[in-house]
Amino acid sequence: VSDGEGARGNRRIAVTDSSGTFLRQWQPDGMETVHCMTIGNDGLVYVCNRNGSRIQVYDKMGVFTRTIQVPWTPVTPPGDGTIRPFGGSAVAIDFSPDQSLVFVINQNNAHIEIIDRESGKVIGNFGRSGSFPGQFNQPHGIAVDSKGNIYIAENRGRRVHKLKIATR
Repeated sequence: VSDGEGARGNRRIAVTDSSGTFLRQWQPDGMETVHCMTIGNDGLVYVCNRNGSRIQVYDKMGVFTRTIQVPWTPVTPPGDGTIRPFGGSAVAIDFSPDQSLVFVINQNNAHIEIIDRESGKVIGNFGRSGSFPGQFNQPHGIAVDSKGNIYIAENRGRRVHKLKIATR
């Protein structure tokens, strides 16, 4: 469970049992807020470091295991040359049904990163900024069902997209 999304929100991961009894807590390193998290079938905890442009991976006890970088470049180069983030590059995550891929909402680029879970390498992306099909107006939530359909919820656009990755 993560508490708080806004600045100065709770920066901890609280662990409870199935009845809601508090077991322990831990704070991911170097995070202003815990924006999202998910747990793999292997028990590893993936935490979005939204403004740090990365996903931090921990075991169930809160021991850091590795970092997955989520790089970004501005959709439109700034006129003054100063690059500024817009929403963060690791906003929400979910896994493919076989858990080999991680899908990450990269709000700074208004698209979805496809990351190989084992290597942590970005292997592709889809979407872009806009209001037409396949374009996103501030994507903010993601879920993948057992058939591999990817659902993207927009914050500003007030739409939910249902997409499927095409394979050759």
